[in-house]
Amino acid sequence: MSADSIKEPPPASTPEPSAECAHLLEFKQFLASTAAKANAVSEDLTRSCVTRTSNDTYKVSVEERHAELVAAIWQQLNNRGCPAGFRLKLLHQATQLLEQEICYAKECEVSGEGPPQYDLLKLQKFVGNQMDKLLIKLTDNSEMEHLKDYAEEGVICQNPEHCVCGVAQAALHTSAAVKNKPRKMEDRHVCLDRFGAIFELPNRDCRFFGVFDGHSGSLSASYVTSQLPQLLANQLKRTEDLEAAHSSSDFYRNAFETAFLQADERFIQKRITSGTTSVCALINRDQLYIAWVGDSKALLVGKRTQLQLVKPHKPESPDERKRIEAAGGTVLHAQGQWRVNGILNVARSIGDYCLEAVIAEPDFVDVDLNEAHDFLVLGTDGLWDHVPESFVIDTVYERLADTTTKLDDIPKLLIEAAKEGDSQDNITAVIVLLKPRHQIER
Repeated sequence: MSADSIKEPPPASTPEPSAECAHLLEFKQFLASTAAKANAVSEDLTRSCVTRTSNDTYKVSVEERHAELVAAIWQQLNNRGCPAGFRLKLLHQATQLLEQEICYAKECEVSGEGPPQYDLLKLQKFVGNQMDKLLIKLTDNSEMEHLKDYAEEGVICQNPEHCVCGVAQAALHTSAAVKNKPRKMEDRHVCLDRFGAIFELPNRDCRFFGVFDGHSGSLSASYVTSQLPQLLANQLKRTEDLEAAHSSSDFYRNAFETAFLQADERFIQKRITSGTTSVCALINRDQLYIAWVGDSKALLVGKRTQLQLVKPHKPESPDERKRIEAAGGTVLHAQGQWRVNGILNVARSIGDYCLEAVIAEPDFVDVDLNEAHDFLVLGTDGLWDHVPESFVIDTVYERLADTTTKLDDIPKLLIEAAKEGDSQDNITAVIVLLKPRHQIER
């Protein structure tokens, strides 16, 4: 055979990398980043020497544990930057896993007789450590082919080569809060656009928002931030005829009232000197439900209407004064304000176990939403007492129309205006869009 007839075999072809959905690539990058950060922290030998001491904690009972786990896991996923389309399934899996693991985590328990109780801060630290382990485990080669299972339906592109789904859905709410002049920050708030899906309600698109203004410490406000969504969800599931119940205003009124009273009863059992006002909004399809105790407010704004939904529970109002005095309390003018027993300047709150005349029974309103409604603003009295509602309305509309203004900057502008108006209090503002931003026009 001649040399010319000998042909070299063609070089082995390198396989083309398969196209992958942008969302799945983002999720893999998130997991890799999480693993890298966790490894960096584990190499820091000083970590074991650091201890955290704080009075901002309380004992968590077995019946309260699930709500604290859900709240802590969801916060972890949000704070770590987990892609939105993967958070829900990770939340549910992590919650199930941690409910099993917590039974063996004796380091979280508070010594004492009876059923186990857990220290809140130790429980939250436990969640952080377990989330590290879970997310790092997902970077194993054996797990990589199953990562699609953590995506919600419709997140993964069926045709990745033409994937254009990498752009995240525009946010429909924003919030901001500042300590301002007081020594401590006692306001808390919670924004759950995925409320229905998180708690597996019949309507998975149900949204929940709450603003809580604590006093005599932040513990009551912290408590209801995690517990009240779970308690409300429990009530929304308690019926056999879901379709009929969910069309009834009384059903939601009773659900809110039960949730508020349960939160109050459970927190009072802790004998912690702290209380909180509360204004909560539930958006279910084309219905808005508002429940509140105290003087935090909710303003509904649309093209043809601006409606303050909350009538504050102030001790000097005739109905509240009569109720307080019938319960054995008094309404006295002290430190420039009317106060229950000369102490508290609101007539209703969650907590405040030492003031029996102060109750946690909420007032309630429901509104039929339509295409004319544009947004909802929730805030503590640190905002509303120092900024006219007309300014809030004009500012939000003007900034929503200005495409150079980030949505997250709008509540900050309201807070700055309150500070300029001489607000001395903690300030919290939450803005909830009732339609996509580009559809809102003055």
